[in-house]
Amino acid sequence: MPSSFSRRNRVAAKIVSQEEIDAAAPYFDSDFYLRTNPDVAEKGVDPLRHYLTQGWMERRDPSRNFSTAFYLDAYPDIVEHNLNPLIHYVISGRHEGRRAKANGAVAVGYARDATVVSKHLKSVLASTIAEGIKHFNEEPNAAHLNIHWVVPDFSRGGGGHMTIFRMVHLLEARGHKCTIWILAPDFHADASDAYDDIVKYFQCIGADVKISVDGQIDAYGDALIATGWNTAYAVAASSNFREKFYFVQDHEPQFYPTGTDSLLAEASYNQDLACICAGVWLKQLMETRYGRWARSFDLAYDHEVYKPSAGIARPSQSEKKKIAVYAREATSRRCVSLALMALELLGTERDDFEVHFFGQERLPFSEVNYEAWNHGVLNGADLAKLYNECNIGICFSATNYSLVPQEMMACGLPVIELNGDSTRSIFPEGVVALAGPQPEDIKNTVSELLSSEQEREHQRLRAASWVTDLTWEKAADAVEAAILERMEIALAPYVTRQTTKVLDVVIPTYNGVSEIERVVEALRAQTMYREMQIYCIDSSSTDGTQEWLSRQSDIFLSTISQAEFQHGRTRNLGASLGQGAYVAFLTQDAIPATQYWANDICQMMRHFPSAAGLFGRHLPYPNHSRVVREEINQHFNNMLKYPLLLSKDTDVQKWNSGDIGWRQLLHYYSDNNSCMRRDIWREIPYPEVDYGEDQIWAKEIIEQGYSKIYAPTATVYHSHDYGPSDTYKRSVIEARFFYEYFGYELAPMAESEVEKIVSHEQKAFGQQALLYDLSDAEVRLRETLISQKHRGWFDGLKIAKAAQYTPR
Repeated sequence: MPSSFSRRNRVAAKIVSQEEIDAAAPYFDSDFYLRTNPDVAEKGVDPLRHYLTQGWMERRDPSRNFSTAFYLDAYPDIVEHNLNPLIHYVISGRHEGRRAKANGAVAVGYARDATVVSKHLKSVLASTIAEGIKHFNEEPNAAHLNIHWVVPDFSRGGGGHMTIFRMVHLLEARGHKCTIWILAPDFHADASDAYDDIVKYFQCIGADVKISVDGQIDAYGDALIATGWNTAYAVAASSNFREKFYFVQDHEPQFYPTGTDSLLAEASYNQDLACICAGVWLKQLMETRYGRWARSFDLAYDHEVYKPSAGIARPSQSEKKKIAVYAREATSRRCVSLALMALELLGTERDDFEVHFFGQERLPFSEVNYEAWNHGVLNGADLAKLYNECNIGICFSATNYSLVPQEMMACGLPVIELNGDSTRSIFPEGVVALAGPQPEDIKNTVSELLSSEQEREHQRLRAASWVTDLTWEKAADAVEAAILERMEIALAPYVTRQTTKVLDVVIPTYNGVSEIERVVEALRAQTMYREMQIYCIDSSSTDGTQEWLSRQSDIFLSTISQAEFQHGRTRNLGASLGQGAYVAFLTQDAIPATQYWANDICQMMRHFPSAAGLFGRHLPYPNHSRVVREEINQHFNNMLKYPLLLSKDTDVQKWNSGDIGWRQLLHYYSDNNSCMRRDIWREIPYPEVDYGEDQIWAKEIIEQGYSKIYAPTATVYHSHDYGPSDTYKRSVIEARFFYEYFGYELAPMAESEVEKIVSHEQKAFGQQALLYDLSDAEVRLRETLISQKHRGWFDGLKIAKAAQYTPR
């Protein structure tokens, strides 16, 4: 390279900012520069400024550790862009791995607050074992403990997190206050988003959710619970809790190759934490290998979800058998490769089976030597459906056992498990078929079960008998008992949990005795039943409804004439009768789907104190048509795309723009399954209208600055399978209502346009019907319903405009 630059470059190079001087100074050796450049020393100029303005172009070196000539020759882009080599090196080059001189080491940057520790290890690095307890002036209340859980971050589909959040849900239902701490988050930077994901995809909880980036738990309470090996260090380092626990769901050192993570996971069991273990195998391991205090609980399943389905038939002996395979390949302890090797061997011998993978959205292969499908990550209802459609289930556990086998057994599916210490200690003989780890042995076990319907039936019956007694309520009892035992406090027999009436349930009734009986039965099964009061407002039924209700000692009955009934006014009457903090509304045909319907409503209302009201999910009746079921499920699934708490402040720009779709979402509400805060109801009661009181009310509370909640777990069975006449009548009412109160026009004013819309929708449905395998009669009926819906909207809008309604 020439020893000098062009005049233009010299002039440009003399412009040096103070920022560049400050950046270069720590890497510039003034004594070295003056000693090796006596001409500069003779001039008496500032050596650093000389180098930055002129010396680098003359290939002088700023220190013995940096070669200007080497840097310019080695990296032509520096010359091309006329960059000062030292400044480039300091700001960018060293971070890019560029060398400072020939054969020189690549510098590692220095910053006083720098860290190279992975996020999941920060709690280990920062932890010191804490001693002493602070802030406690009162004795713990055995019925109302303050429990904090520290969890790794999570994403949808995690079985371990499902168990943790289920325990939180059940302990809260028993009266305990819980808080969730997410340690070193990877997926959730915002606690409110994390809470939404817990409720949407795991369990309904009322717990506050907090984020801990540095591993510090800035709180105090009765119990602090670690739930994974890296969280154990954070828990051990916390001092403001009466007792500290380790919720052990697996032997985590076996998750990793020998190295940092496996060694630290192993060492986490040496922390002074009391262990609450998922199963007896882990309890024995914690006690014998690590000398820990340990108690155990049994993994269970949701009895309301996982059960035999009379409406689903498994393949018969003459048909191809279906094998459900838990293929969470990303979780190595599930030994998916062993199952794949066995199935490949099986595929070379027989072709009378097909495989249904689930548990992972994308599999690491695209072809197999047998018929197969991948269902991805399924929710509970879809998993239960799959289990009921299959003949054999495969779920392997190389360490502690999984939730999946119990769920499969509950659906009547014979299960093949991996033969290991943990599975032998958990499953009684004959409950599962143990096989492997040799692929040949697994293949033979699968083949024998495929060939023997009698053996599948024997195993199914043995498993069904064993699994029946496993409930999450019993598991939560065991966890609660372990916490109380370790804290040396007892839930005395005379101690009763809260019995104050906090939830009033208002149900208008009319000639629905067969329906209201089922609703009341579901309400009596609620875990919060003692904290509820039921109010029925009957419009002078003539079918025995009024008489039946009058005989129920736990129902407060009011009777009005049919002429007095009005949707808004009648519900206001019901709300006025009680004193509970919350007022829930049901219709006589909306049946709570779980025993936690009331609990989930109250938990979410407590979690979101800014909310005026809440509406819950509807589940279609199983006997209604597939089209109806799909429409309702799709409607409420769409709700999951948005935050559970909505207000006009959720998206100010959309609100201010008057975005119609956004406003429709904000005022959607359904008092078939809803709840109001009583103090808000006193301020803003239902409008006294004949139809749509719920959506008008929601519109008003949103406009006044309140928020509303969608509760996806507070579910009721409620759907309508209307015929053509009822569809038309309802559509007329809808069109009139939405025009009068919201200004929405549900139909075009030109009849020819309506015909085009009907034709287009019928055509689209015809294509969809091919997937449903509907009969010709069902297709014709649905096409008629489409026509009657749009005809009703058209006629209703005409009536509304003819009446000269002014949209409110």
